[in-house]
Amino acid sequence: MPLDSILPALRSLADAALSTRGGGGNTVRNITACFDSGVCPREVFDVAPYAIATTERLLADPLSLQLPRKYKISFAGCEGDCSGATVHDAGFIARQRDGVVGFAVYVGGGMGGKSRLSSLLHEFVPASEALDIAEAIKRVFDKNGDRKNKHLARLRFLVERIGLDAFRSLYEKKLAEVRASKPAPVELRPFPSREALPANEQAVPQGSAAFTRWYGNNVTPQKQPGFFMVHIPLELGDLPAAAAAALAEIVSAHGDGVLHATQSQNAVLRWIAGSELAALFEELDALGLAEPQPPVLRNLVSCAGASTCRLGICLSRGLAGAVRQELRGDGQDLEALGDLTLNISGCPNSCGRHPIGNIGLSGAARRVDGRLVPYYSVQLGGRVTEGKTRFGVNIGAVPARNAPAFICELLAAWQASGNASDFHRFVDNDGKQIGKDLIERHQQAPVFKQHREFFFDWTADAPFSLAGRGAGECSAGTFDLIEVDLANARESLEAGRFYAASLSACHALLVTKGLRPALDRETFELFLKNFIAEHLVDAALATVVAEGARSASAPHPTEAFAGTPADVTTLVANVRMLYESMDASLRFKPAAKP
Repeated sequence: MPLDSILPALRSLADAALSTRGGGGNTVRNITACFDSGVCPREVFDVAPYAIATTERLLADPLSLQLPRKYKISFAGCEGDCSGATVHDAGFIARQRDGVVGFAVYVGGGMGGKSRLSSLLHEFVPASEALDIAEAIKRVFDKNGDRKNKHLARLRFLVERIGLDAFRSLYEKKLAEVRASKPAPVELRPFPSREALPANEQAVPQGSAAFTRWYGNNVTPQKQPGFFMVHIPLELGDLPAAAAAALAEIVSAHGDGVLHATQSQNAVLRWIAGSELAALFEELDALGLAEPQPPVLRNLVSCAGASTCRLGICLSRGLAGAVRQELRGDGQDLEALGDLTLNISGCPNSCGRHPIGNIGLSGAARRVDGRLVPYYSVQLGGRVTEGKTRFGVNIGAVPARNAPAFICELLAAWQASGNASDFHRFVDNDGKQIGKDLIERHQQAPVFKQHREFFFDWTADAPFSLAGRGAGECSAGTFDLIEVDLANARESLEAGRFYAASLSACHALLVTKGLRPALDRETFELFLKNFIAEHLVDAALATVVAEGARSASAPHPTEAFAGTPADVTTLVANVRMLYESMDASLRFKPAAKP
């Protein structure tokens, strides 16, 4: 947005009773609940009113806007944990004991370059205590979170650093303080609903073949007889302004008058009576919003990626579009894939929630033929369900251009296996090895002269580059770029590609000096000047680095490189140790010899 349009936009939002408070910054963020809370047949009770009350209480407190880092809270209506309570800073999962409703409380979770599953803080607390608990956790975070290093400032790093027992001790003291202050009782405001339908009005009328297909894919019964949720697929969450305005009229005329957003970047209408469905289908179809989509397409999620984010490495939205097209044209029965989730992030920061995707991809970069190529690290088996939440296992990386084909071949292998009904069983049995074998087939990018398209990201009209990437809202962009090179160095070392390992190791930390060399030889020479000559890296490694510079000028550097495996291993280890000594200001302490 142009700068001069921001104030008018904020005023327009205020006129519509909307606020950006909690949308960004070191604050309590948007507090989430299951999109079907209140109407889900599986829920213990409706948790949405607690999410609303917690939002209104915490965001009214000025302290909530001055935290060490963002503080994310989620409420889930059952152990299915659709809202991701087990991977949030604070998570509340509905329980009922002896007729009393309440929550299990989790703390210290989150996704990013260093993801962490939440730890169980309480087996059960009465629901009325949720706000006090959220406030107490916030106060512990405020007093003890790392305000110096934003890269380690999230609540999960505090829990990891001091341990759950020490955190619990701090938390219990703050909870006692909160209770002693006698906060106002929780005031719950339920979501809109509709009166129960008579039995003779609960049937769904017959419709056209198009209506029947849409009904089978996009309509879900609520726990209230005769009422339904209608899923509106929004590709990557996009809804043009004109369509949004027309959809608002439809929302006002049907159901409870509320449009609900989902964590899969789609929208849902609730409290739609069966008798309304045919008319609603026609209205949505006229806007192009009634495409019957199998869950695997609705569950395809991507962050903004490098299209707008300064931390983004790859154009993740472009890849999502390519994957969608490949799935549609692959000839597979997409309905048979069930609720499989595909999550894509443009970098390791996990805005696309790739660690919990059944198949997760995160943007990276590799050097091929002396040029940068967009790659994606692949993780398999992520999931969110209380007691079963886990992050996906990294099985390697593929060029961005090969990612759609890799995904389709992996899904075909799954469907051909003896575990076609259970993706997690497939992953836990042979799936990881099958995935690794497919990675091996797809991981190499050809040289530039053979296939130029591999050096262009999806939807890009210029060769792939990391120019312009750097510190952004998460203040972690530089760290992400370093991690890309260190991952390259490690993988190359393990594969016996010693020249490539040396090159990636020497390139990794040059960004901290504001240096972006275009040539291999320049990379080695700048490392000699800025790290070895400055005594930040063991001077004994000058020989192997100089050998890299010499071989970089040869017609075939990989074959010309004469550095020993032991020296290259030591170089990679030294660079990793130096990186780990770096503070948030990108200053170093000389690393000890490994």
